[in-house]
Amino acid sequence: MTQKIMMPPSDSFILPDAIAEAVAAGRLPHATLLVGPSRATMTAARYLAKALLCEDTTCPCGRCSACIRFQAGTQTDFFEVGGESIKTADIEAMQRWLSVRGHSGKKVYTLYGAHQMTGVAANRILKTLEEPQPGVYALLTATARQSVLSTIQSRCTVYPIAEPGVSAHTDVQVIPLLEDAMKETENHSFDGFINKMIKWVQMWLVDGTQALILAAQWQMICEEVSAADSLTLLVEYLRDILHTRVGQSNIRFQDWESHMKRVAPILEVRQWSRAIEIVLDSRQRVESHVATLLNFEQMCIRLREVLPDV
Repeated sequence: MTQKIMMPPSDSFILPDAIAEAVAAGRLPHATLLVGPSRATMTAARYLAKALLCEDTTCPCGRCSACIRFQAGTQTDFFEVGGESIKTADIEAMQRWLSVRGHSGKKVYTLYGAHQMTGVAANRILKTLEEPQPGVYALLTATARQSVLSTIQSRCTVYPIAEPGVSAHTDVQVIPLLEDAMKETENHSFDGFINKMIKWVQMWLVDGTQALILAAQWQMICEEVSAADSLTLLVEYLRDILHTRVGQSNIRFQDWESHMKRVAPILEVRQWSRAIEIVLDSRQRVESHVATLLNFEQMCIRLREVLPDV
């Protein structure tokens, strides 16, 4: 059955167009990780679960028996757990629920706070995520992708979820950095940094510049700005490109929106997410005192591998 998903109320959360299109086409991945503020991701997960189980062609309709059961809390094809933490017992209960035949041919489970999942619980769910049953959808939430175990991340398609009027980011320290980089301040270390960063992104994505040259160029960019700060700002810019890619409009680098719109289609959502993950890992290596140029070289080699046909 072809479905069209209804957009949620504008004051609750921002649903990326890519998710709506995937639901409408019946191609929503079996495991989805929603990243953003806890309230927004939890609301989005429940909305998607209700839409997936809806029996109408426009979902969630709120009128069919599946929607009525969902609203009443008696929808047996829906399972949710988490919030403060997700323990092994929670995963075991979910797996027992999965073993019982559903009523509608679909089953949806939500795990709120995947970044707070215990190690044992995470290991227990891996096989379930690796070998999904037909018609079963997993919706996981987290406040930050990098806080979720890489083994969980690799088995999910990641979508950013934001609250209306709030730019989605995960780093508190990014706010003063953005103010220095984007406004006229007394900190002249950031003079021209964004334009240099955008030129570097162009070299990586479009010009086919070799990894070692990219690394040397980024090191030159960092002559005034610290390596950690430069990578923090690069992460934020790549996140804005990702948000542009999925149809979100709440971006921070609005003056450079035309560039983001040009480059966003070059990579798929999962590739942009991977690029962000690589830069975040490089920033963590800076904090571990890995040699700067070596760190940048490894980052650029991995970023080149993200590109199509490389």
